[in-house]
Amino acid sequence: MADAPKFHPALAITNVKSLISITLDMESGQYHSWAALFKVQARVHGVLEHIISPTEAKEKEAYEQAKAADLSLWKRLDAVVLQWIYATISPDILNSILIDDDSAEHIWESVTDLFHDNKHSRAMYLNTEFTTTRLDDFSTTSAYCNRLKSLADQLANVGAPINDHALVLKLLQGLNESYKDFVMVIQNKKNLPSFATVRSKLALAEKNLQERAKHEADSTTFIAQDQPANDRTQAPPNRESSQGINSRNYANNNYRGNNNRKHNKSGSRNNGKGNRGHSSGG
Repeated sequence: MADAPKFHPALAITNVKSLISITLDMESGQYHSWAALFKVQARVHGVLEHIISPTEAKEKEAYEQAKAADLSLWKRLDAVVLQWIYATISPDILNSILIDDDSAEHIWESVTDLFHDNKHSRAMYLNTEFTTTRLDDFSTTSAYCNRLKSLADQLANVGAPINDHALVLKLLQGLNESYKDFVMVIQNKKNLPSFATVRSKLALAEKNLQERAKHEADSTTFIAQDQPANDRTQAPPNRESSQGINSRNYANNNYRGNNNRKHNKSGSRNNGKGNRGHSSGG
């Protein structure tokens, strides 16, 4: 009867992306973060030796003995680690390193070499991004600070670290005119605060600016809504009064017209009588 397959914790992982949330690509420059997360999971699940061979004599001997004792399990675990690598890298990287029947350790080294070979050009690109980053490109100060911190971490990963002092100066340099008072206060301190402290103070300054802007907007709205009521105290020409004046003018004109017609009729009758008197006398 064949022996039952031995259980190993690495075999229970069905979705490694839930454990390693970063998908490695050439553009993001997150190799060191990806590698750190990957090594943690490999150590937790007992397969770290599949990507990094032991260097100490005793550890190396124990590893070789375990491999020889159950070569079938070792090959299966190596394939599992290969799956983890393939599942957490971009298609471009996968196509550049994929080799049939390769080992997890060799693929790991290939990915490492791929990023180390481009280290200097990557550092130049990241440094340009870092120096040109400004608050105006982001919706909040938090997003702006996150971007600066991410770029600083990536520069450190390629051998071009940014110290905390330089990071704070860059943060202040990238702010816009709205924060000129904030910049002045921080710059005038005897000892420049840490990046974490300045970031916290910047978030508070942003909140104060937003509340001030909201208050000013509410005041403007109140004045605009109150204006018609003020205008009503200076009464506009009364439409009814105008109509009344027009009615009186019309009545006066009718009155004068009627008098003129009566006068004309009276004159006509008198003229008629005079003409009849002359006729009789003749």
